[in-house]
Amino acid sequence: MNAWTVGGGVVVALASLITAGVLVVKLRPESRKLRAEATAALLTATTATTTELAGQVAKLHAETNRLWEAQHAQERRITDHVRWDRQVVDTLRSLGGEISDPPPLYPEGTS
Repeated sequence: MNAWTVGGGVVVALASLITAGVLVVKLRPESRKLRAEATAALLTATTATTTELAGQVAKLHAETNRLWEAQHAQERRITDHVRWDRQVVDTLRSLGGEISDPPPLYPEGTS
């Protein structure tokens, strides 16, 4: 789920609120009871939608943080591995061994 989905939900909730408000005003129900019931129903629906959207945003935020942490941990492991590869190659060559350079762990031109 992305920001567009969450934003779309908010837009739908607001459009529902406006539409219901316009209908209440245009129909001019004779009874205050009908207006009160319509307002209560609208507030209940809006509150439920808002609560659901807030929960979705919180889940997205937590997942994004988890993915960033995992990516940073992987970058640290790769950096450590590159350093270790270089040490192993240098040690083997200093002992008279012939070994090619280790393959890159990053695409060419990045590191």
